[in-house]
Amino acid sequence: MPLLDLHHVAIKSKNLEETVEFYRDVLGMEQVERPEFPFPGAWLQMGETMFHIYGGDPAKTHSGNYKYSQRVSPIDHIALRATGFDEMKKKLRKHKCEWRQMNIPDFRLWQLFVLDPSGVVIELNFEVDSEPKDSKGPSGQKKYEFGMFRAAA
Repeated sequence: MPLLDLHHVAIKSKNLEETVEFYRDVLGMEQVERPEFPFPGAWLQMGETMFHIYGGDPAKTHSGNYKYSQRVSPIDHIALRATGFDEMKKKLRKHKCEWRQMNIPDFRLWQLFVLDPSGVVIELNFEVDSEPKDSKGPSGQKKYEFGMFRAAA
């Protein structure tokens, strides 16, 4: 019984509207129909994979609040394949997202890491050979440099 693919990722959200806007408007996922569960939420589609965002009581911690912080979960990040590095970097700035970048020349890979509104790290991987010819890529970085997230500005 082999595994076939990733079906969906479920993310708890204190602010459902802000989180849906991030995945839809910043990352470009499509919001799709969701069953009428007895708690607030939204489903977003990316290729064959879905992102289930949910709020309300099911999104609270065991202590009954929404107190999350980056990297408190055993899951470190979610990595997605992407195209259009320069345009995405502009979009992250426009939407005042917290982000960082990295260049991995040995794999001909550019990366953007961005925090979603719930503190989930989203890694966006851009294959250099698939990027437009005039792309600039990561700026001012040595290879493999792990920078801090840039404050939303």
